[in-house]
Amino acid sequence: MKMLSSAITLLLVILTFSSAHSQAPLVTGVSPQRQILNAPRSTQITATFNTAIDPASVTNLTFRVFGRQSGVIPGSLQLQSNNTQIVFTPTAPMLAGEWMTVSLSKGIRSAGNVNMEKGYAWNFWTKAEPGTLNQSRIKTIPVRRSGEGHIQCYGALGCDFNDDGRTDLAIVNEISNDFRVYLNNGNNYDTMYSLHPMPAGIRASPSEAADFNHDGIVDIIVGNVGNNVLSYFRGLPNAGFDPELPYLAGNNVRGVAFGDFDGDGYDDVITANRGGNNISIFRNNGDGTFAAAQNINTVGNQETGVMVTDANNDGILDAFVACYSSGEVVLMLGDGNGSFTFSSRSALNGAPWAIVVGDINKDGYPDVAAALSSSNRIGVIFSNGTGGLGTVANYTSGQFPLAIDIGDVDGDNDLDLIASNYAGGTFSAYANNGSGVYTNNPITLPSSASGSCITVHDRDNDGDLDLAGIDEIDDLLFIFNNGTTSINQISSITPETFMLHQNYPNPFNPSTRIKFDLPKEGRLLLRIFNSTGKQMAVLADDSYSAGNYEVEWSAESFASGIYFAEAEFDGKAKISRMILLK
Repeated sequence: MKMLSSAITLLLVILTFSSAHSQAPLVTGVSPQRQILNAPRSTQITATFNTAIDPASVTNLTFRVFGRQSGVIPGSLQLQSNNTQIVFTPTAPMLAGEWMTVSLSKGIRSAGNVNMEKGYAWNFWTKAEPGTLNQSRIKTIPVRRSGEGHIQCYGALGCDFNDDGRTDLAIVNEISNDFRVYLNNGNNYDTMYSLHPMPAGIRASPSEAADFNHDGIVDIIVGNVGNNVLSYFRGLPNAGFDPELPYLAGNNVRGVAFGDFDGDGYDDVITANRGGNNISIFRNNGDGTFAAAQNINTVGNQETGVMVTDANNDGILDAFVACYSSGEVVLMLGDGNGSFTFSSRSALNGAPWAIVVGDINKDGYPDVAAALSSSNRIGVIFSNGTGGLGTVANYTSGQFPLAIDIGDVDGDNDLDLIASNYAGGTFSAYANNGSGVYTNNPITLPSSASGSCITVHDRDNDGDLDLAGIDEIDDLLFIFNNGTTSINQISSITPETFMLHQNYPNPFNPSTRIKFDLPKEGRLLLRIFNSTGKQMAVLADDSYSAGNYEVEWSAESFASGIYFAEAEFDGKAKISRMILLK
């Protein structure tokens, strides 16, 4: 009798174990949490499951981390907590204040050899250091080549194209039908690196970057508003790109976005087609090429913009679509198998040209902000708290707001907005009050003739967010610098020689003063490097008259260690050694 009882007990244990491991894995928790605004840049990224996971199924294809500015995030993968938790540890700190996407594919399977039924994805933001929206325009760069006519610059796409840890820029141009790459060499994009034509396109406009073929190198997609072509450029080492690969979409491709819509581990593409009154879905074939477009009606008219994120916190990517003619944003819910269906719509007090998404009021759900070109307003649509579209707020902008970007520009753990004013020749910066409310008196930043598009990114790797803007009439690229750092002229007496003085105090915590002498007018570049030679900050990059100057460097966000100040002037370089002790 005892033997029978023991056998029954053993059988129950076996059946329980088998049942527990034969179920499909479900994500029960993630870290950093969805839509969080201040994740540490070196944070581990985890996904917790309802069952043990087969270690062989956890790879850089089934668990991927991508930064909108930094590109593919390298790191190591481990299983913890009895194999119920996947832990990703980044190799190096992620860039400050950027939008991160974590994608889990259906290739993840349980210890009982059962795969996930659908993929899973979520977004969060890395922490940005305190800064200001009232930024200084430190450089103006002509995008036209010498002797070239009007090219009509449209957008500035910020991403690390050469994998050196700095955000580069790709400028898309509507008349010349090309994009031009400016590498961030620590000198603020002084020289155009390469030019890439789009012979199949007409009026190249919106662009995004992702690693579509899983080679670890960022690729670029560009929509063409003048016809029905999506232009695809596969990235090569050292910021090169293969020739254009054209794909047919709906008419007049005005918006582009990407994400793994079917959970196969490869990013797909979605386009907003203004002339087609629809969206197009391009599913990745698994080799970096795309299947023919699947066109889906949205119920709106003249789709001009599209953004992808998980609207209702179910781990499936959804699409927010701006519809210009019908003056609304439409939410299309993803099914996890590569398609989308209509969910809800919300009218705006104007026609949306471009949109961005993020948790503006910090309720855990993404909201939408739109540039309303027809009414000179910015519109914000808040989530209804369950993943649908809720209330609307409007704010005054400059004339004909064309584009918009989002990020924690002032570093106070909420999302600010930057709008480009096409007819006003300015950019408008809106500070979030912490509850999702903006001001009707935004900070005005200068353009030239036309504020076309603007991108938020940490240009100089100092932890705060800078801006890069485009003027599409004068074909200019503007570089704006964040931070409270200012160059103070302490004497106008002309020094005999160029000199970089030892910082004071030294050692220091958390700030120190750096003095330099200029014997004549000229451009000075003052940078901070760590002990490994990595650039950490740009304190000065401009022309100054002869005299004695001082700048204060705040290193509050940096670790203790040895740093070097390097000043370049008139073909000469001076270096001083500094010690930060915390």
